[in-house]
Amino acid sequence: MLEIADVARRGMTLIYGPPGSGKTSIAIRLASRVADKILWISTTEGPDLLREAAKRVGADPNQFDFYDFPRAFRQDIAKYILDHIPNYGAAVVDSVTGMTTKQTIDVVTHSVLYQIAKEKPIILIAEEDTPSVAYIADHVIHVWYRKNSLGHYIRYIQLEKSRLKPPGPRYIFDIVEGTGIVYLTPIRGRKEVRIVEDEKLGTTAPLKSEICIHSEKATNLLQFLEKIREESIFIKIGQWTAFKGLKLKDEQEIVIKTFHDLFVVWQLMATGKIRPRYVAIGGLLNLSEEDRAEYLTATYGYLDYADYLLLVSIGPRYETQKMEKYCVESIYV
Repeated sequence: MLEIADVARRGMTLIYGPPGSGKTSIAIRLASRVADKILWISTTEGPDLLREAAKRVGADPNQFDFYDFPRAFRQDIAKYILDHIPNYGAAVVDSVTGMTTKQTIDVVTHSVLYQIAKEKPIILIAEEDTPSVAYIADHVIHVWYRKNSLGHYIRYIQLEKSRLKPPGPRYIFDIVEGTGIVYLTPIRGRKEVRIVEDEKLGTTAPLKSEICIHSEKATNLLQFLEKIREESIFIKIGQWTAFKGLKLKDEQEIVIKTFHDLFVVWQLMATGKIRPRYVAIGGLLNLSEEDRAEYLTATYGYLDYADYLLLVSIGPRYETQKMEKYCVESIYV
């Protein structure tokens, strides 16, 4: 995410996407990093809600002066910014479509905001793709979400355009209370390559790696998992997993009801509230290829705090083999 934080320090940045995608949260976090004092003009949210939003993303609300401009007074917004921007290090307009009409958006964006952006960073927020503003803007950030096959909402962010660097990859992100915005990068190989023999797993494999655990029989699988049960947490994704029948303590069994829950587990591990040696994940085999890859991306960070991710599945060999491309080792029981 460094590419997005870096480009927002200079020029005009447009953040666009549908309602509820996290545009305002992203804008608050970016603005807090580009200036010590920020002028925030809102036509959508009041100051109290924005101050709470700043706290949620780990920004200091005192960095911001939040001003609420009803849309009825949008003709006054451009003048207000011009008059007051000398007292600030940056400005945010939420939303740019709320401060202008369709007929004047090009004029206001180019003749007022873009001219200010030559001296100080300007961040604009829009609820839809505004081609004319995107063309003028120095940087364009797209924020959006989708509802997957389990009904979970997953939020994405991508740097689509910048005059300073090439477009960036798509990231998954979410807001974690007490931490702020957490970004997930596409899975890459880990630096940890130490090979160890794990007696409980009965295999020799690199530390900090994914291991597939397969079986055609539930009884065989449960017997195997019983050997590592005391040192594990068991994450259930979807309605059916291979853990049925395993006697678990409440704190060991984690049911993923929303995609956000995966971030909460990461926070619990990062803060030392849970420290399992093994993280067993069930239910991935039942997902589509796209969904499966994204859940694995969300759990990959667990390897910073656990020795292994165990991708557990049960079924015919031709089905469970679908998981092997995600693992460095496979164990059939």
